[in-house]
Amino acid sequence: MHWWHLPSGRGVRTHSSDDYLWLPLTAHRCVTATGDTGVLDERIKFIEGRLLKPDEEAYYDLPTRSEQSDTLYEHCVRAIRNSLSFGRHGLPLMGSGDWNDSMNRVGYLCSRESVWLAFFLYYVLIKFSEIAHLHGDAAFRDQCSSEAANLRQKIREFRWDGHWYLRAYFDNGETLGSAANAECRIGSISQSWSVLSGAGDPERAKTAMEEVDRLLVNRDALLIQLLDPPFDKSDSDPGYIKRLHPGSERE
Repeated sequence: MHWWHLPSGRGVRTHSSDDYLWLPLTAHRCVTATGDTGVLDERIKFIEGRLLKPDEEAYYDLPTRSEQSDTLYEHCVRAIRNSLSFGRHGLPLMGSGDWNDSMNRVGYLCSRESVWLAFFLYYVLIKFSEIAHLHGDAAFRDQCSSEAANLRQKIREFRWDGHWYLRAYFDNGETLGSAANAECRIGSISQSWSVLSGAGDPERAKTAMEEVDRLLVNRDALLIQLLDPPFDKSDSDPGYIKRLHPGSERE
């Protein structure tokens, strides 16, 4: 579920690609902060609802509570394994939005990739490998470490635009967040997460953040832009972010 309304639980199911990865990251934070590994053995029921059709971006419905359950640990493992779907550059698929759900048309056909998601997935893999180790699951610990190492290499090989990291690829193969783009030539989130995740090459990450400071930090207005130039009149359709007033785009 991308989001839902309480108390009914009615909500929207989408192809958004980052939703399920917050569970293993939250589990890591909980266990490392409290030292309570027992929470990983708590059993939790699944929810049930119809699958999205291949050409369907989202649907709003009321899911039901399944009779099937599994431990929190296994929910996290399933979530991570579900994320290991990659495009032609070896980066994770963006689906109908990643952190920025207003970029819902970039990867709508589920064939293109999100550079931000690559940084985020790397971070989740590294962190959850620690949980797998604590849980005595050496096989999944090693899988997380191996996938993270491969992802870091793919980022290094393909996602550098010369002075900063790309943001994503459209389904038609066009870049997003490149110096070649008329709109959204640079986005802050990829640059920030190249540092936060530890997956970025140190020298490249430093250069990217210098470009963020040069191109996105507006000291006169006391704000940091999330991307520049704003989406407005280009032919590319990133999603409903383009229908917002130019300059009000959000990440």
